[in-house]
Amino acid sequence: MKIDPINFVIEDKLIVEKNIYFVSGNEITLMEKIKEIIISNIKTSAVEKIKNVSLIRNDLSLFDSKKIYVISELASVDESCLDELSSKNDVFIFFYQNSPKIRKIKNIFGKRSDCILFDCYELNKETKSKVINKYLNNLNLSLEEEAYWKLVDRLDDKFMLLEKELLKLSSLKNNQINEKTIDELISNNSSKIEKIFFQLLNDNEYIIKQYKAKITNDSDVSELYYIFKRYSLLFLSSGNQIEFENNIPLYLFKEKNYLVGLYKKFNFRKKRVLLNLLYKTERALRKSGELSFVLGLQFLLSFKKIIIS
Repeated sequence: MKIDPINFVIEDKLIVEKNIYFVSGNEITLMEKIKEIIISNIKTSAVEKIKNVSLIRNDLSLFDSKKIYVISELASVDESCLDELSSKNDVFIFFYQNSPKIRKIKNIFGKRSDCILFDCYELNKETKSKVINKYLNNLNLSLEEEAYWKLVDRLDDKFMLLEKELLKLSSLKNNQINEKTIDELISNNSSKIEKIFFQLLNDNEYIIKQYKAKITNDSDVSELYYIFKRYSLLFLSSGNQIEFENNIPLYLFKEKNYLVGLYKKFNFRKKRVLLNLLYKTERALRKSGELSFVLGLQFLLSFKKIIIS
């Protein structure tokens, strides 16, 4: 049985009581939220993370009537395995990001009435609106129409980042929010700024155009710098390609080939130059004042120059 993950999050409770869940997709923060809600709605303190179903044990404590298993691999999972698990009192959460090789097993979970499948993807305008509407209703807040759509556009496409920004609204006293309030309270969509990093191999004219479109104030410049610094530390701290690939966060699986391609362009000399650029830029930004916009663009183009040189 397939259930919409956003509707599930909005309800914040188990809509249908089942004991087998498959949480998948490409949006790891929404997957984590789904897992968190499932666990919080089941009355047990016994939660165990295991690699595969062969490691399931029947060793409950005196205080728990059931155990929750969070399973990270799909080895040996088929119809007969699910039949056996369904007959047990324990709860099984299969937690696995999308890949072509799991299409068949996802179809099995989706068709079975004794299993629940959550397919988690990045939010779009429609799903963001659902979350925002629920949150505003809970807080008894209303927005002017222009402010509402600015909020939708500004909030991140990743659930956990969106939720973090929405929490700021709970501090408001007035129940009417305008565009100025949104500008002051909600930071620019960090995923839009982050996309600049994944456009570095385009020509300079395109990069400058994207920078001017996405970076509008000192806060955006700072966000851009620290996004680039985070990826830089990933390059600098990895001793070889295998180590680098293992250090890439799971939610960036779609950008993995791009990141590996950039890593291959670095050598010892380039890493030293990059480290020096980070140091000088951070020091300059602290003193920049109104010049931060120019400094941010200089940093961006210098970063690209290091990569392609």
